[in-house]
Amino acid sequence: MEWKSAAINDQGLIRVPKRWLHIHYYEAMNILFRFENSLRVFVYAVLKNEFLNEWRECNFSFLGGEANSINSIARKRISQAESFGYLGFDIKAPLMHLTSGELVELITSGAYWTKFQGYFRGNKEIMKNKLLEIGNIRNSLAHFRPIKPEDIELVKQNSRHTLIGVEECLQNIFSQNTRVPTNTMDDWYKSISVLGNDQITLVPYFSKDESWINIRLRFVVPILKKDFFTETYYSFSVATINSSNILKTHAVLSKYLTYLTETVMGPTLDEEKNIKANKDLNFVFRKDILVANHTAIAEEFKSVLLKVSEECDLLCKDNLARGSIIETASLSSWWSQPEGQDGKWMYSYADLSEEYKSDDPDEYWGKRQYISDVVSGCKRYPWMPEDISQIEDFWD
Repeated sequence: MEWKSAAINDQGLIRVPKRWLHIHYYEAMNILFRFENSLRVFVYAVLKNEFLNEWRECNFSFLGGEANSINSIARKRISQAESFGYLGFDIKAPLMHLTSGELVELITSGAYWTKFQGYFRGNKEIMKNKLLEIGNIRNSLAHFRPIKPEDIELVKQNSRHTLIGVEECLQNIFSQNTRVPTNTMDDWYKSISVLGNDQITLVPYFSKDESWINIRLRFVVPILKKDFFTETYYSFSVATINSSNILKTHAVLSKYLTYLTETVMGPTLDEEKNIKANKDLNFVFRKDILVANHTAIAEEFKSVLLKVSEECDLLCKDNLARGSIIETASLSSWWSQPEGQDGKWMYSYADLSEEYKSDDPDEYWGKRQYISDVVSGCKRYPWMPEDISQIEDFWD
């Protein structure tokens, strides 16, 4: 057997061997992969906010079979996957183990349709039929039966028809960029906007439709130790927040939260050559859940702030210590000046970031994605340990 490989030239263009499958097979895989994972995120966001910690116990039947919970289906499939643990990725997020057909059945079931119907622009029977048509083509591809180019056009059309409201919902779930006005008189705002200390500020942001709120926690990274090697190279030991551990140690936040992501800001050096860096944690809540439980949520944020202060003090006294949410990280900075070019300071700060791991809570989504076209353009969906595509530049 001669398995010919694709080749990439200097311009980034890919040459595919003629014996490979026709291009519409790859287009189908791309669309269906993104469609199914977008549906997973949408189902999670709705169920998590409707049932809080009990969302995994939602029961439904598939193809007339016995009703099972999301959790019980996922456990069986995770156990099967562990038999071949050397293959693929270790993924334990329950919804990653449900098929598109099961997701459709869950959405359109009598028990849960009322939770989802507001996001679909059509009655249940029509929406279910269009989703099942997509599923039929998906199954043909998954079981390596041939598909036609016009099948891809049906998938595109049905996706547009069924996901109009879903896509709008996902855009608001992923993006909250409007600062909540400082003269807001709502109780939830008053209870949270006053929180903060020397190391942390909390600032709330709205989604476009104002139904999702991002409580953005900015952590000013403290220096624990500075090492001077030359005038052009410095290394630092700093304190950083382990984002997912906040959810593991603060059950109230985990209960009411939809998801948590993080963003690490690029460092700079001050006049004394001390490194300056920030880390943003984005706690995203559906507004009605935050409003109804703002007192308990604010108290939990107070607890996080106190813990951060205590553990930062501990690490300042003992650089080899580790807290429950505060850990040490290594950063460095060096002067780079290639011949004939202006010089600038370069930074190594990957230690500040925390990659998503399979044992992280379902509410932790890793690095924040800056994307408006969630369904068809996301480079990494929640619960995935690596990117599934390159990021698209503005001019692409």
